[in-house]
Parts: sequence; C-alpha cells; structure tokens
Amino acid sequence: MTAPSGPASAREWHSGYGLRLFITDLIIIAGVLAAVHGILLTERHPLASTLGLGVLWIAVLSLGRSRDWKQIGSGFTEYRRVLVATFMTFGVFFVAVVIFDLDVPREHILVSLPVGGAGLVLGRHLWRRHLLDRWKHGEWTHRVVVVGDQRKVRRVVSAVEGSKTSTGAAVAATYTEGLARQDGGVPDPGRTVAKITDVVTRSAADLVMLTETDFLPPESVRELGWALEALDVNLVVVPSLSEVAGSRIQSHMVGGVPMFHVAYPRMTGMARVTKRAFDIVVSATALLMLAPALLVIGIWVRLDSPGPVIFKQERVGIDHSRFKMLKFRSMVVDAEKHLSMLQELSEGNGVLFKMRRDPRVTRVGAVLRRLSFDELPQFYNVLRGEMSVVGPRPPLPQEVEAYDDMAHRRLRVKPGITGLWQVAGRSDLSWEESVRLDLYYVENWTLTGDIVIVLRTAQAVFGGSGAY
Repeated sequence: MTAPSGPASAREWHSGYGLRLFITDLIIIAGVLAAVHGILLTERHPLASTLGLGVLWIAVLSLGRSRDWKQIGSGFTEYRRVLVATFMTFGVFFVAVVIFDLDVPREHILVSLPVGGAGLVLGRHLWRRHLLDRWKHGEWTHRVVVVGDQRKVRRVVSAVEGSKTSTGAAVAATYTEGLARQDGGVPDPGRTVAKITDVVTRSAADLVMLTETDFLPPESVRELGWALEALDVNLVVVPSLSEVAGSRIQSHMVGGVPMFHVAYPRMTGMARVTKRAFDIVVSATALLMLAPALLVIGIWVRLDSPGPVIFKQERVGIDHSRFKMLKFRSMVVDAEKHLSMLQELSEGNGVLFKMRRDPRVTRVGAVLRRLSFDELPQFYNVLRGEMSVVGPRPPLPQEVEAYDDMAHRRLRVKPGITGLWQVAGRSDLSWEESVRLDLYYVENWTLTGDIVIVLRTAQAVFGGSGAY
C-alpha cells in the first residue's frame, strides 16, 4: 500500500477539500443569482434581496453540513444534502417574503432554484470524480486502525479498501491493523485500550474502527473515546449489520443503550405500485424513442446471418414463474445444440456458461453483445409485466435447479434488464458475488436506487467491461 501521511495530512485535506467545495458553491450561487438579477430583472427590483438570498443559501449549505468530511464522496447522500439545503433556503426565503411583504421577484423561485440546485450538484459531482481519482492513487486517504475479531477485521478492511473505487466510497484506508481475540481468550480491557492507543500513536492513525465492542465493557469504550479525543483521532463503531441499506435501519436509545431496528424487506403496497409505474414509464418511453434503432438493428441481424431476428428463450421470473425472454439473435440458429460440446471451455462463474470468444456468436452479434443492444427487446417484456427495468439477472431453468436456499431469494422480485450485477462487472463477477449483489438489491430496493443503477448502466455498457 501507499505509505500514509498521518492525521495532520487527513485534517489538511479535509479542510482543503471543504474550502474548495465552499469556493465552488460560492461561485455557482453568485453566478446564477447575478445572471438572473442582471438578465431577467428590472431596475425596480432591489439588489439587497438577491444578496440576501445568496448569503442565506451559503449559510444553509453550511448549517446542513453539506461539506461535512464524513459525507465526502458519499454520492447520493452528499447530493441529497445539497438539494435539501437548496429547497430549505428557498422555503425560508419565501416565508420571509410573505411575512414581511417584501418585493421579491418570482424569477428567483422559477429560475435560480432549479438552475442553482443543478449547478451545485454538478459541482459536487466534478469534485467527487477528482476525489475518486486521488483515492485510486493512494492520496487524500485516512490511516485506519481496525479493531475486533480477525474475521470481522478482514471483512471490514476488504470492504473499506474496495470502496476506494466505489461510487459510494466515503473512507479509503491506507493502513489497517486488527487487534483480535486470540484462541477464544478474553483480553484485559485496560490492556486492550492501552494497546489500541499505542498502535494509534505509533502508526499516526487518524481513525479507529471498532468492528465489535463485546470484549470491551461500556466504561472501557468510553475510556477509549476519551483517549482518542486527546489524540484528535476519530472513532467509528461498525455494527454487525451487513448487506442492509441505511433506509431499513432506525436507531433509538433505551436506557442509554443504542438500539437498531431493522425493517424487513417487503415489495408490497405502494412500493410495488411505484416500481411498476417506473417500469411502465421507462419501458414505454424506451420503445417509442428506440423504435427506429430497433428496426435498423433487426434488419442488420437478418442480413448478417440466416434465421429469425428475435431470439426467444425460457427464463424464470418472480416466484418461479416462467416466461419467454426476448433478445435480438446474436448467435447462429442452432447455437443451443452445440452448447454441450463447449461446456468444458466455459469461462463463466461455475453456474453460468460464458465464453469470451464463443464460436456460435455472429459478427453482428459480437457487436450487439458488447454494447448490450441485443437486450433492447426486453423492454417489451417489462411492458408486459414479466420483467422489470432493474432487478436480478433473469436465470435459465437449469440454473435455478442448481440454486441453494439463499439464491432462491433472488426470485422474490421480477428479473431486470439491468441491475447491480450489470454495473458491477457483468460476466466478470464470481457466482457468489453475483448472488450477493442480487440479494442486496432484493432486500434493499428503493426507487432512487433504481434510478442510480439505470444511470450507471450506460457507463458500464459503453465501457464494455465484462460483456461477452
């Protein structure tokens, strides 16, 4: 790993990055308000109201902790804070206008709000891309000491280090050390706290992650917090909850004890209606807009090789239902007859058959598969209610026969044209990783998550990674 530079460096890049965000916000807000005031407003509108709006906007962004280092690079959470602060600004501004009967132009509400909000999100996105690039090169990171059972330590370290190239990365670790219980023994709390602080001091760490607190009594955890506070080191406690989205967790205190309520995943009621409405709107729009392209691709497939344009294949849908999935034909007509002879050459993940240079694929088919254009007819499956725009990969019946109890949970929702498996590696994923991603989606569905996956799919498709 890249040698870290210690807590002073972490504080420096936090404050430096926060200052960059502040200056960017200031430039965007000033530019939008100046343009609206100079172009759309007349001389009778006072400049004071525009200046007041700008000061209020900057203040609410700061009060809303939109530049908090704990949210740096956290993707949707960071964008949400920016948008919430923007709407709160205009809400307070509008209330002040009504109460004090101020002569304030409506152009600020109609133009400054949407344009400024979009500009702020774009600014954060561009800085976030720069931040991710720094993380990839081992810069602007934290030096982290991870404490707990060795298995949990390894899992946390793997997740944190992997997040350096993730769109949801919030912390990048360049130093990790596990202080684990050995041979089932119970360590002495006093010695453990002393050892942790000693490691933190020797390593110049700026962050400590506790993967568990069972081996430390509450007094010792509090004592550790005091010791780390004196060293100006942050403390993070990692709960024993994995693959659970924050939207399913609610925390509350009972007698001074923090407790987490974990909601069960249910795709019923309004959630089901919302997802279906999203599917209908997206699939109908896609079919209308892509109609000319679908016609051209169909003619191209037909001229390239003999056989039908559309390939129909039985797949397993929600609750083990069967349906005919549609694709543009990308292989020779008798491709399935040759499958048994190629099984030994499979480069898939143990359950799925995949070959990077499958001899059954036609010339046009190779292009369509690399860009995933062969899957465009599946929007018709979505419109018919057999598939969803976003969901687990639609499996073959023989694949389902090889499922264990855990994998069968993938069938609790409709399969999708795209999904987490599509934006995270496609065919390059292991079977275990594919199942893990699908189960995470099934148990943590949100409409916002679907929208994000759709937007990320374009990047994955045109990048061509994992597609063959």
